[in-house]
Amino acid sequence: MKTWNVPSAPCWADLSAADPRAAAGFYQRLFGWELGEVPGLDGYRAFLSEGEPVGGLGPRRPGRRPSVWRPYFVAGPDGTGESPAERVALARGKVLGEPVEVPGVCRATLCADSSGAVFGLWEPDGHRGFGRVNAPGSPAWLDLATTDPDGSRGFYTEVFGWQARRAAPGAGFPYTEWSLGGQPFGGMTPITEAFPAGTVPRWLVYVAVRDCDAAAARGARLGANVLLPPTTVEPGRFSVLADPQGAMFAVIALAREENGEGRPATGGERAAAIMG
Repeated sequence: MKTWNVPSAPCWADLSAADPRAAAGFYQRLFGWELGEVPGLDGYRAFLSEGEPVGGLGPRRPGRRPSVWRPYFVAGPDGTGESPAERVALARGKVLGEPVEVPGVCRATLCADSSGAVFGLWEPDGHRGFGRVNAPGSPAWLDLATTDPDGSRGFYTEVFGWQARRAAPGAGFPYTEWSLGGQPFGGMTPITEAFPAGTVPRWLVYVAVRDCDAAAARGARLGANVLLPPTTVEPGRFSVLADPQGAMFAVIALAREENGEGRPATGGERAAAIMG
């Protein structure tokens, strides 16, 4: 992830969990994360790595989707006078609720893109977002799996001004790389028959680790389901897991961890690995 915490870029990720206390224990043991307070927002905590914020944790609202990780993007101005939420609606997305305002922190609004993948708009108010990225224990990449790549490409380009570049495919599967100002931070792959049955459009958050195999094995011992065993690709070694409450995430040992140049596996590479 080469850009973050600037307008239209990734700036946060949080976990909506049915049992936040159990979820906190799982990720504390898996990544060594600590918990920090978020003033003004009852029931919501920040995950800390080396004392820096790397994500959040809150209770799942009754009737909402299962436990899930969600990315947030800085709601940047576009010069038209439209609010970020208005741009989402105009691009055929949905605003899923009223904004949550936390004085001194942010104004956050949950949305869904044109294919149904959930993300958040983040308007900073004293809290920029991630305190570190690409280092072990912090976010490193984001991937969107979608049933409508063309529609999703148009949606995110219209709402955030992202550049969409067709990257070299993994095992013949198309992959699109997202970037801002030429700085990549994520990608997109179509949902195909290679994905598990019932896969719905969603974002996948990658967390950097030093040793992918050790992290996946530790996750399994803690009750996670290893959806994709550790697999080596050019950007590094990665694994996809679902935590004990079903929230999907990925771990990645970047091949060039120290300078953040490693790119986690593309959706095509993941799909190829799943197919065996």
